[in-house]
Amino acid sequence: MPDKYDIIFLGGGPAGYQGAIRAAQLGARAAVIEQRFVGGVCLNQGCIPTKTVRASAETGRTMRRAKEYGFAPVEVLPDMVAIIARKQRVVNMLRNSIEQLFRARSIDLIEGHGMLVGAGRIEVQKNDDVTALETTNVVICTGSRPSQLSVFPKNERIFLADDMLNISYLPKHLLVVGGGVVGVEMAAIFRELGSQITLVEVLDRILPHEDTEMSSQLLSILKRRKIKVHCGVAVETVTETSEGFTVRLSNSEELSPDTILQAVGRRFNTEGIGLNHMGISLDNGHIPVNENLLTAVPNVYAAGDVVGGWLLAHVAFAEGICAAGHAMGKGSRMDYRAVPRCVFSIPEYASVGLSEEDAQALYPVKIGRFPFKSHGMAHATGELEGMVKIIAHDKTDEILGAHIIGAHGADLIAEITLALQAHIPARVFMKTIHTHPTFSEAVQETALALHGEAIHIL
Repeated sequence: MPDKYDIIFLGGGPAGYQGAIRAAQLGARAAVIEQRFVGGVCLNQGCIPTKTVRASAETGRTMRRAKEYGFAPVEVLPDMVAIIARKQRVVNMLRNSIEQLFRARSIDLIEGHGMLVGAGRIEVQKNDDVTALETTNVVICTGSRPSQLSVFPKNERIFLADDMLNISYLPKHLLVVGGGVVGVEMAAIFRELGSQITLVEVLDRILPHEDTEMSSQLLSILKRRKIKVHCGVAVETVTETSEGFTVRLSNSEELSPDTILQAVGRRFNTEGIGLNHMGISLDNGHIPVNENLLTAVPNVYAAGDVVGGWLLAHVAFAEGICAAGHAMGKGSRMDYRAVPRCVFSIPEYASVGLSEEDAQALYPVKIGRFPFKSHGMAHATGELEGMVKIIAHDKTDEILGAHIIGAHGADLIAEITLALQAHIPARVFMKTIHTHPTFSEAVQETALALHGEAIHIL
């Protein structure tokens, strides 16, 4: 007889592993089917690896600035093998932690390729063995993979985003194709490690879906860091050479990078998992779901990247937990009103809610800005680049959106995200005492600026 579960998660990434833990907390017999590594792209190739290597890049940057902080100049020589080895140690430790949580909560981790074969039935293939499973509920959370452009040949020095941080050497000249989140992050990180960087974006600006003013400000910072950026430009031809590549751009410029990163979006992993057996149709490549993460088929849920929308690990966390809760009778539903977005460039860019231009198209707005260069803690730490920007409804004072460029921006956005989610007006920030000296005071100063009462700017 096949093993029988209350709920099975097809995929062990952010949605799958957190959803399984939540289901187990609610008393379910849960299993996770994972073909590669638990934790998915986020833990193994994306979020955690990127931030771990970024920490090394930031350490190198601080060492190069030793004289600013009163120390003798320090020679900084990145050891990419050691940096990548540290990254892998962090990944392994966190992956082991998830597996320990599974064991503690009696969650079965089943290795292999899972396929839906009928109502409540899944087959898992590992090598030549096939295991049949039965379940009351299933959550499809198979994630996504990097897109790639046909103009690029197959070459060990041409990387996709998920493979970039397994690199064994420091590129002399890295061409980053794509000015979205991944492209900007990698450009900033490898520049601080010492690579020459050229970034090419086919649209008219980097981070094209974010606030125009903040995108422009981050671009200026990247250029000050000597990152060459071409917007509104495409790659036309790529020729392999003995030393790397000759790349011709649509503006007729030629580049000679030794390494190339394709950061041009992601594709949903919906093939080969049996959607046709279940009668599940795709919508522009993703699996359509309702607010409870239910597909059109009873007891079949989907969560994470495969449902489209925000392709963010923290959204996948919430979706996996929501799907588990609803399957276990809790009536859970998703609310995407306040989704923070973070670009872990150097410095960081974080945002939540609407851009200035989108807000102005819908509401009467007021805008407050506070530059880090007017901030005491920024001066104390030597991190003067960036600013906080809050957009609020001119009549109700409700926060519509916020954007932060600067040190700890990804942490600072959480306070504003809570306010946006809870409909807390901006004036509450004015009356909330913030610890001094901290970067969080910049948020309070921005709220004061919204009302013409900022203390440290005119």
